[in-house]
Formats: sequence, structure tokens, C-alpha cells
Amino acid sequence: MTYKELLQSLADQATDNYKNYLQSKIAAQVDTDDQLLPQKTQQFKDATEKIEGKFSAVLATVKGGEGLEQAIPDEDLNDFLP
Repeated sequence: MTYKELLQSLADQATDNYKNYLQSKIAAQVDTDDQLLPQKTQQFKDATEKIEGKFSAVLATVKGGEGLEQAIPDEDLNDFLP
């Protein structure tokens, strides 16, 4: 996997997760009887922050000299995957 592919994958995950976060937030306003919705909303928010952190770390690595098309070493790949 290249850094470019990883960045795209993280961006896709962030997009899906943020969509779910917003839907959960709306559902929590509509269905006030469901006590689990606020917790679910917070989980999506936390996941978004985690993905954004990994995205930033990959960008910093690329800015530090790694090329976008360069393959990610296996030992570093686990650090970047969500």
C-alpha cells in the first residue's frame, strides 16, 4: 500500500464515519427516548478524531520526505491503520 492509497482510505473512512455521526446526532434529537443514541454519537465523534489524527500523522510522514507513491513499510503500516 502506498501513502497515497492510505490517505485515500483514511479519507473514505472519515467521510463514512462523519456521515454516520451526523445521522446519529439527528436521530438523537428525533428519538429522545433512546438513551443509547448519545453514546453512539459520541463513539462516532471519537472515531472521527482518531481517523483525523492518523490522517495528520500520514501527512506529516509524507511531508517529512516520503513520497506519496512510495510503499509503506509493513512495520509502519500498523501504526497508521485505524
